Amino acid sequence: MKLHGFPMSPNTRRALLGLEEAELAYELVPVDLMSAAHKQPDYLRLNPTGRVPVLVDGEFALWESNAILRYLAEKVPHKALDGATPQTRARVAQWMFMNAAHLSPALAHVFAHTIRLPEADRIPKLVENGRSEIARCVGPLDKELGGREWIVDHYSIADVSIAASLAVAPMIGIDLTPYPNVLGWQRRIQERPAYRKIYG
Repeated sequence: MKLHGFPMSPNTRRALLGLEEAELAYELVPVDLMSAAHKQPDYLRLNPTGRVPVLVDGEFALWESNAILRYLAEKVPHKALDGATPQTRARVAQWMFMNAAHLSPALAHVFAHTIRLPEADRIPKLVENGRSEIARCVGPLDKELGGREWIVDHYSIADVSIAASLAVAPMIGIDLTPYPNVLGWQRRIQERPAYRKIYG
């Protein structure tokens, strides 16, 4: 398998973390966003949206990092990275979809309008809205993690998905100290060999 991605991208790191947790052999093919490699015809044939990452497994190409996580979990069912029952799989999907639709975009808005964009292009209201949305997502996550180690009843791709998003929180000034269960969960994830390999 080959993962085409930008190594510093949270979405690429999400897929890399999933690959490491699945213990599958892969090659990382760097995609240089700075030189617009993701907009070139060869790359757009893999992912017509021009985003990273893309997983290529033989003739099969798959984009969207959360879809990649689901695919990897299917390939290694003995690792139980998804759920064993329809209810647990649905709960895993619930948190992954929340992350994809709400938490991750809010973090991206705060990053864009505090760090990435030139100061003249930054919109403070988007930062304010992003911070509110992050709190709206992380509060329920903290409650869910009360009295348990992982988001569902075992370590899963829901943990991988959200861990990759929240890894950027310190860089963009998001204070997670009001969420002690989330902080404890982060520490447990950061101790895993796969996380150490990807995040150093």
